[in-house]
Amino acid sequence: MTINLQTLKCAECGSGMLQRTGLNQYVCAHCGSVSVVEDDVSDRLDRVLDQVKDAAAQRLNAEQGARQKQAIRTAALVLGGIACFVILTLALSSFVGNRRGNRPSPMAIVDKPIPVDLLKLVDVREVLTGGSQSAKLLVVARNETGKVLERPGLEATFYDGETKLGSDSETLPVDLLMPGESAAVLLDLPRGEGRVTRQELTVKRLSEPRGSVEGPSLAFSRVRLVQQGPNDLRLVGRLVNTREGVTIAGAQVLVTLYDDRGAVIGFGQGYAQASELKPGERSSTEVRLVRFGGSSVPVAAWDYRIGYSVTAGDGSRAAVRSAQRTVRTASGPEAFNPDLRMSTEDLLADDSERFDLAQLELLPLIPGLNTIRQRTYMTELVNRSKDVIAVTPSAVISRFDGNELDGTTRLDGLAYLYPGERFPVQVDPRRADRITQTRVEWKPLRKAALPGPRVPLEVRVEGTKAELGSVLLNFSQRFVYKAVTVKGSVKNPGTGIVRKPRVWVSLRDRQGQLTGFKSVDNLTAIAPGDSVPFEVRIEQQGRDFATVDTVYQTGD
Repeated sequence: MTINLQTLKCAECGSGMLQRTGLNQYVCAHCGSVSVVEDDVSDRLDRVLDQVKDAAAQRLNAEQGARQKQAIRTAALVLGGIACFVILTLALSSFVGNRRGNRPSPMAIVDKPIPVDLLKLVDVREVLTGGSQSAKLLVVARNETGKVLERPGLEATFYDGETKLGSDSETLPVDLLMPGESAAVLLDLPRGEGRVTRQELTVKRLSEPRGSVEGPSLAFSRVRLVQQGPNDLRLVGRLVNTREGVTIAGAQVLVTLYDDRGAVIGFGQGYAQASELKPGERSSTEVRLVRFGGSSVPVAAWDYRIGYSVTAGDGSRAAVRSAQRTVRTASGPEAFNPDLRMSTEDLLADDSERFDLAQLELLPLIPGLNTIRQRTYMTELVNRSKDVIAVTPSAVISRFDGNELDGTTRLDGLAYLYPGERFPVQVDPRRADRITQTRVEWKPLRKAALPGPRVPLEVRVEGTKAELGSVLLNFSQRFVYKAVTVKGSVKNPGTGIVRKPRVWVSLRDRQGQLTGFKSVDNLTAIAPGDSVPFEVRIEQQGRDFATVDTVYQTGD
């Protein structure tokens, strides 16, 4: 091999890959040719080859440095982008927070666990509830954590000695339990074999509400606690939203009953009828109470508290934390006859909405005989008012033979009694041969002004026919009685359909006294301008009839 000294390449193949393998000896790494040169040429070749290597190393270092600088510039751009995103996010959050500055700020989330032993169980006992006398475990819990608790829960495990009988768990009947407040809960005792000798109570994990806000407490504008029978208690209340610019949602009521020692003897939970109340709107609520401790223990005091939420502009809700929200009354319930049917509207009507009971008259009893010749009595309820309608009049009539109570008769079934109208009532003795006196217990009545809500109808009597009837008693006695068949029609002169018409047809003697009556309950709906016929057979209980009178009602 010869080396081209001008280009320092192998003269055989032209490769510049020359390696020194000995004294003045070089080998081409490409074709393997070997060349021997003089000493001075050898030194010069070594210096040139070293320069080539140094130049290659410098080029390699320069390329690596350029790549590192590019990587640093790329990382800097990424970090800068991240920093800009974080700054923009914080700026937007600050802007949105400023825009929502007029909204209640949510309560901070507390990560620190709340000690469960600070929910004190102050009253634990077995009780019998309601008329069914179902066995329950009563637990009264008091919040001594100093924090607002969200629906705290309990679990009870029951044992007969060392034998586990079962368990039950419940949450307290309030969405928020304020510091210092107490609430009662009932847990089911296990059924079946075994007797509960002990129980273990566990308080579930306690937590504070998230997203709740401070707000004023609510109270009913009108409220009544009513008792009808030993175990039939209910609270009715009217709630009005007096807050400006705030919508109340999900109003929840908890009512608690106490005896004269302050022990809990009953409670109940309910909700307002309306799910939301805008400013100025009102709604009512009715809470049925569970009574325990024995009906012989009178109610000495009771209280209620109202929990609620407020609705934000975006539709979200936040529970309201209210201090001193419990309203207490140191008296018992109002007692009414169990047979009276009273609606929430009847009980909560204002004084200006009341019908004056002095304008209602129950006429003296009229004696008569029924179809098997037994003593019976009739009377009439008369509206003496000139311009006021009695709405759903209802009463309980107690019958007496001397001083002995013979029973009661319920007066109801009429939606409206207009001025001057007479509503017939049958009063039959149960055991006594006579009725010497009566006592009337009225429900709270409402009134309406003329013309009133009743759809006007035209009731016409088109014919009467007196006849005799007979009845066989015990296949041994036959009784003959007088009856009257009355035919007529009911016309709808209005513009709307009347769906549930009902007519009472009364027979009167020559003195205008009631001698028999019957209701017509099978009338069909009446279209505008149409009429429907009716026919009714009435047993005559008193003297011979001379005239026929009618009273009607309509309703949906």
